[in-house]
Amino acid sequence: MDSEGANVQDAGTGRPNIRFLKYASINLTFYITMSLGGYVTVFLQSIGFDAQQVGMMTALNSGVGIFSSPFWGTLSDKLRSLKKVIVFALLTGTLLYVFIPATSGLNIGGVSFLFFLIPFAMFFKMPPMSLLENWMLRNSSAEKLNYGALRAFGALGYAIASLALGYILPRIGVTFTFYANAMLAVPAVILLIAVRGSADGEGLGKKRLTFKEMQVSQLFKNFYLVSYIIFSIFQRIPFQCVNIFMPFLISEIGGNTEQLGVILGLRALVEIPMMLLLKPLRQKIPLYYMIMAASCFFMLECMLFTYADSFGAIAAISILHGIGNGIMLPTGSSYVFSLAPAHLKATTQTVLGSMTSIAGILGGLLGGILILELGIRQFYFIIGIMIMAALILFICSFVFGEKVLKQKRPGLSLG
Repeated sequence: MDSEGANVQDAGTGRPNIRFLKYASINLTFYITMSLGGYVTVFLQSIGFDAQQVGMMTALNSGVGIFSSPFWGTLSDKLRSLKKVIVFALLTGTLLYVFIPATSGLNIGGVSFLFFLIPFAMFFKMPPMSLLENWMLRNSSAEKLNYGALRAFGALGYAIASLALGYILPRIGVTFTFYANAMLAVPAVILLIAVRGSADGEGLGKKRLTFKEMQVSQLFKNFYLVSYIIFSIFQRIPFQCVNIFMPFLISEIGGNTEQLGVILGLRALVEIPMMLLLKPLRQKIPLYYMIMAASCFFMLECMLFTYADSFGAIAAISILHGIGNGIMLPTGSSYVFSLAPAHLKATTQTVLGSMTSIAGILGGLLGGILILELGIRQFYFIIGIMIMAALILFICSFVFGEKVLKQKRPGLSLG
């Protein structure tokens, strides 16, 4: 599908492939914006929130995600316009983010107003990432562009912004991220509006579907798609905790949490070569094997965090996360895209997001309690074990599918 053909240069002329560069620019600017949204935990910690309160906030955000992801995905399939939904949700969520610092001192009935504002902002801010991936997958498939290479530009933007923030924030404070987020969203929105995708509305005509015509129940008739969704739920419970509670691990070793960007940027840099390898790897290895390999890197990272005793050690161990994420991000999206019905590809991505948000609720609440009861190091060891259990479940699903259900597992060609 998307990785079969020309990429940065046009195969016929050797000149830069303008379409590739346009999509790459969208990814670059979009993920710069996303990088600025990763400091909510640092901000909450800076105003006095403890691990349990952060866990409760994470659970609330995930609860909102249960409804927001399928809502926006289904709406985009119904309207047959991913781009309009992405632009609207991104702009609205970004504008709401601006008000977070200004309202941090407000309380309603003794409860911080942020427990209302942040989840409401997340209703708009969370879905655009999966929707953009779906839009990129559709267009890279239609134009024979390397999706892994396109996604690598997103990792590059995330890395540059995160490393810069790791240097800037200790000097000016984490509040800066909320205002910069709004400013830097503008280029991404302009590019999204300006670039028309070749597969926009592909094969769908101009008629808007009714919800009955969409036949969403078809999603649950593919055993391997359902098994991946279940795997994602069980992996997401611990995985949700890895990034959310990272500032507490940094505090444990006496580091500056506002330098979190150094770790995030290093991870993103490592993701780039892994994403670029997607095309040659998927020609030889089924996508689900690469998903399994990514899970192994996540598991090892968490277990090694148990022994981290310095900021440098945390950063070095986090390279494993970058390798795993570089494999998982394009591979997981491609795997879901390949298994989903043609008219429900956006819905499928966001239903997956909704299901894993359920796990995010459990992960957020569980993480806050475990840290308070056992400490941050033992907490990371436990979630490493949980990722291992999810991986074993995923492996067993292929045995069950073949031996019991007599369904042939997906092969190399997943388009």
